[in-house]
Amino acid sequence: MNGVARISFGDGALVMPARNRYDRELVFEQAEFYARRHGKATLELDRREMLVTVLKERNGQSCSKCGQGDGILNFVVGTDSLCRHCARRFHR
Repeated sequence: MNGVARISFGDGALVMPARNRYDRELVFEQAEFYARRHGKATLELDRREMLVTVLKERNGQSCSKCGQGDGILNFVVGTDSLCRHCARRFHR
């Protein structure tokens, strides 16, 4: 699905264009919105799947790439747990 992103949440899904940086930024904003609303969302982009979850509390988990702790959102790709900034860089 190059150029197209799919966000799955609860009992629904959203398909959006993801052809350039602007499109991808909007995709991530929507994925974060649905994760906050439903507790989690799955983002499929460039044939990769990312789970976006809301942490119940700040558990001190740090990003696998930069080592920084981030807010209440967690982005999981495979075995890596990423902060929101590294998750966006991962999909450029």
